[in-house]
Amino acid sequence: MIYILTTIAPLFLIIFISAVFQKFQNVEGKWSNVLNEYVLKIGFPALIFLALINSSFSFKEEIILITANSLFLIVGFTLAFFIGKILKLSKKMFLTLFISFTFGNIGYLGIPIIVSVKGAEALPTASIIVAVYLFWMFTVGTGYLDYVNNKNNIGKKIFKNLIKNPLLIAVALGFSISGAGIVLPLVIMETLDLISMSVTPVVLVTIGLFVGTLKIGKLKEWAPVLLFSLSILFISPAIFYFSIKFLGLLPSDFSISIIEAAMPLAITPFALADTYNLQKTFIARTIALSTILSIISLPFWITITNF
Repeated sequence: MIYILTTIAPLFLIIFISAVFQKFQNVEGKWSNVLNEYVLKIGFPALIFLALINSSFSFKEEIILITANSLFLIVGFTLAFFIGKILKLSKKMFLTLFISFTFGNIGYLGIPIIVSVKGAEALPTASIIVAVYLFWMFTVGTGYLDYVNNKNNIGKKIFKNLIKNPLLIAVALGFSISGAGIVLPLVIMETLDLISMSVTPVVLVTIGLFVGTLKIGKLKEWAPVLLFSLSILFISPAIFYFSIKFLGLLPSDFSISIIEAAMPLAITPFALADTYNLQKTFIARTIALSTILSIISLPFWITITNF
């Protein structure tokens, strides 16, 4: 546990320093926007693409991984739906719960942590998991939000979300080039490698700048935020972990999937808040609190999935 904590501590230290810097310097919002755009449209796609073309695998070999993560997300959507109905949440809070329950920070925070703990050889597996999450989130996830909000052309919007997503494009290109056995020129490979090395620090700084913009507010307003944060950090990955054990499989074989399932809330739901009428303040606070609490929860899940 101590080894794992010290391994991922530098990542959270960068987030903390960036958050403090934002609090005292009040960095202009354009900084975060530019860094976020770079990571989303250039950095992460390059990282995922490079990982996939440097690996040899087939869908047949990865079908169990893809199926397991797909089932986890479908169960997550279903559970969030019934919890929302049972608790008789308002429409705004119901949609927030639905899209946020399994929308962990699998890319921005997940990939740096997995690479830090598992090494670069874990990147292809992590990239496949990211692709699975993105597929379900931008089909079932946003599709249901469109349906509830009575928006038209849902199928068209889902299709556009998929074909315009830079990370999914990188996955598709990576699979295609790897499968065709194409060898890219050395200058392109070295360029991609340089871009890839920049991703982790830029991502962590971006998260820190975002956390630093949040206002504390009243203490009582944080009670539901704390409850939800604990749910996504412990209950959500526990569902994955015990389902694997129930099926007679080894959690250690799905350690990367379980670690990804234990990630704090992603920034994407916050970006979707205005479009889909979500609880923006609740999401922002959950992102901040779950990210801070993940300093404790992630070492726990990393430890038990390695045995």
